[in-house]
Amino acid sequence: MKTKITAILAITFMVALAGCDQLSYKKTASGLVYKIIPGKGKDSLIKSGNIVKFQFIRKLNDSLMYTSYGKMPGFSQMNQTPDMNYSPLEVFFMLRKGDSAVTVELYDSLAKRGLTSQLPPNAKMGDKISTYIKILEVYTNDSLAMDDFNAEMAKDKPRQEKEMKEIQAKGEAERIEMAKKEWEEMKTAGVMEKGIKDMESYLAAKKINAQRTNDGTFVVVKEKGTGEPAVDGKYINVKYTGKILETDSVFESNVYKFKMGTFSVIRGWDDGLKLFNVGGKGTLYVPGFLAYGKNPGPGNKEYQALIFDIEILSVSDNQEDPAEQVPEPPKDIKGKRPVKQ
Repeated sequence: MKTKITAILAITFMVALAGCDQLSYKKTASGLVYKIIPGKGKDSLIKSGNIVKFQFIRKLNDSLMYTSYGKMPGFSQMNQTPDMNYSPLEVFFMLRKGDSAVTVELYDSLAKRGLTSQLPPNAKMGDKISTYIKILEVYTNDSLAMDDFNAEMAKDKPRQEKEMKEIQAKGEAERIEMAKKEWEEMKTAGVMEKGIKDMESYLAAKKINAQRTNDGTFVVVKEKGTGEPAVDGKYINVKYTGKILETDSVFESNVYKFKMGTFSVIRGWDDGLKLFNVGGKGTLYVPGFLAYGKNPGPGNKEYQALIFDIEILSVSDNQEDPAEQVPEPPKDIKGKRPVKQ
């Protein structure tokens, strides 16, 4: 129901603007085409330093790029700077509370100014970007503006959280699909069989007794752990030291938390860590096809086998756990980590 109401509000706004076609378009000094639809307010025009609360809709030709209706309104402190030239912000100083405006930017003009990076990748020469603006409030007091901003943030938080979950779910689905495709490609290329044979030879030469998973990770379980098991769908917090098998050299040592089974880390982690519970310790011997695959690993080679000494610190249902202090793992000098690049 809320979505329908939001759509109706946005459409009503667009219709109201369309009904003002008798108002002629003008141009700013920078060449921005605009039209102002006066409201009934009698406040002063927006001045530099004011904080403006506004709703807006952005369209590429007839396609919707973004609407703030039903979402967090825009808040902007107005300061006259050169980067406002040829942008919708340029007309704000001609508006007051209750006013509306339409601006039109031409792709060709944006391209000449080097301002096309924020546009959709399908935008091209000859396109136009229309922005529809409605001024809701103008603040001269920073604390009042901050109170309103915080109130709007709190109101919009459930929508933001839902949207973030949808984005994460979509990303997970895309990663899983990509992993399936890569898996089939590696099967066909024969790199799996070679990687497993090379690892078996290495372990035999070193007299290391490791159990092999179905996918091909070789695991030495020193302590299984007595806590919650590491399973797909859980957030696993891992302390680790990563080494390049070929040189036995450490490339990274840290703590990392990730969601198991979503291919957000190398496949050898998703595969091998399932043999442990919280408190578990051991070593993963990861053939190259279960590490970075055809992408160069920490040693800048394709299909590079890796070793990880690991300890499972925690297993939880949520990414954020107040009981944990999980540092973001720093990259090594070559910018690598066990997270898929």
